[in-house]
Amino acid sequence: MRRLLRTGGRRPRAAAIAAVLLASVTGSAVSAEPAQIRIGGTGSALGGLQLLVPAFNAANPDFELTVLPSLGSGGGIKALLADSIEVSVSARPLKEQEAAAGLHQWEYARTPLVFATRPDTPVDAVTLEDMTAVYANETTTWPDGSRLRLVMRPEAEADTGFLRTLSPGMDKAVTTATGNPALFVAINDQDNATALEDIPGSVGLIALGQLQSEGRDLKPLALDGVAPTTDAFRKGDYPHGKSLYLMSRSGISDPGAERFLAFVESAEAQQLLTSAGYLATGADPDPAGGAAE
Repeated sequence: MRRLLRTGGRRPRAAAIAAVLLASVTGSAVSAEPAQIRIGGTGSALGGLQLLVPAFNAANPDFELTVLPSLGSGGGIKALLADSIEVSVSARPLKEQEAAAGLHQWEYARTPLVFATRPDTPVDAVTLEDMTAVYANETTTWPDGSRLRLVMRPEAEADTGFLRTLSPGMDKAVTTATGNPALFVAINDQDNATALEDIPGSVGLIALGQLQSEGRDLKPLALDGVAPTTDAFRKGDYPHGKSLYLMSRSGISDPGAERFLAFVESAEAQQLLTSAGYLATGADPDPAGGAAE
């Protein structure tokens, strides 16, 4: 009888220990789930960031990096402010009110902006004068007489703003083009690339990094005698391009954002970006955390 009582007294303790062990195992399984790092923003950067995903996830099994479909620069910043993503990527610097809301930015890459067309278009080079005439609707055919189809971006798009800076004549020509209802307008960067691929005789502006990292079947055109390569861009021989920024909340307060931004500075990430048409510049923090002028 004493042994039965003693044995019976042990059972609750054994059950409790088993329950603790089970909870420990269950808790370990839950904690083993990788933390999510979601990145979203400008479409011109997404292809390059996608190239970083396998390498980052392999080196950081406690995190899972996901690159979302295009949100646009502004959309990515809004998603970051709403805590819907951990890192945003933008083709423009922060505005003052965005910086005041606690966002910080890092220029991590630059890439040439190029005029591109389908491989079957019988042209390999253009001049700024040529393209000004195209946007002004003064030139509507290629030299062989085939139809030229200009693909536009929305008037408020950063790439449209870039075109206006090329020359006073181009600024005026862009105004003409944005008022032409016959032109195809691509809403985001991926739509733009697809339209350039699909429309015979197309021509339009695209980031070289996007073109190469997404494997687009497009031909970048030399401009004023200079091929738009990353090497020519680095040397300043091809001066036309844009910066890309990574953004986070409160100066990399999120551990996932911190881990990813550190990875972007690594030699592996820099090589992947450079091989895909981006001139990697690192992810050095902006101490001021504010908007670039």
